[in-house]
Amino acid sequence: MVTMKRLHEVPMKMALEAWARGFEGYYVDLSMPLQAFVARLTNEDLLLDLSNIMLDGDKPIGINLNGIRSAEGQVTGWNGGIGIAPEYRGQGLGKLLMEESMKAYLEAGVHLATLEAFVQNEGAIKLYERFGYVIKDKLLHMSCSDPVHLETEPGIDSTLVTMMDMPIEASRLPFYNSRAAWQAQWQSAKGGQSLIVYLGGEPVGYAIYRQGYDPQGRLTSIALYQCEVKPDQASSEQIYKYMLGQVFDPGKGNAKKVIINLRASHAGLAKVLMEAGFATGAELVYMEQEQKQV
Repeated sequence: MVTMKRLHEVPMKMALEAWARGFEGYYVDLSMPLQAFVARLTNEDLLLDLSNIMLDGDKPIGINLNGIRSAEGQVTGWNGGIGIAPEYRGQGLGKLLMEESMKAYLEAGVHLATLEAFVQNEGAIKLYERFGYVIKDKLLHMSCSDPVHLETEPGIDSTLVTMMDMPIEASRLPFYNSRAAWQAQWQSAKGGQSLIVYLGGEPVGYAIYRQGYDPQGRLTSIALYQCEVKPDQASSEQIYKYMLGQVFDPGKGNAKKVIINLRASHAGLAKVLMEAGFATGAELVYMEQEQKQV
């Protein structure tokens, strides 16, 4: 008999088993050790009491993770993964998990529900659309392992001033992109930093990123979460190059460089990244649903 529980009602090892089985044979390998699974729950503000596990007897066969964030009076919910064990797929169980997810959002007073899905996952996209989600954009996961060289026009470097701070400081800028995909928001860049660029004393751009190191302290990865230039700012392409040139300084060597869920509509930044050698490895759709408040 198939039953549903909230994740806080079961051992964490059972939750991890449900995750592993639910995403078995997926488009990318989402398997991870228990420590990494727990870290993901924390880093992405996923809540056990609003996330669901599906059981067949005492066997975990499905999972749905939900995150909640609040800013300026708006509560946003995120579907951080919905998966069903291979032998149970095609039986309408994903619909049951989505119904439980909607209940969780109602409990939390969510105004806006968001999620991402791989473009090739047409079945899942159709399911989400039946629940009122609408495709708003495409997301690009880009990467590069070679040193990145970005040249700005002469004189640009001498007119811009850079300040380094915590990721939250970028969110306080009037042009911060609060509608970025969940994993690209400043809250997901725990342990990272923000680079804020000023021109004439006024902020004109920012980048949020995080560097990863191996046990010996060697830089192994650089993940860019957001990079934005103030709207209608002159020389925006040059400012992008200036910021990216610092985030991905060639002196940082062959560390893997990753762009987290860049919106395809962010054409100016995508152009600069592709010209610098970044390639798109995966494409997703970004979907939103305006929640009806009762």
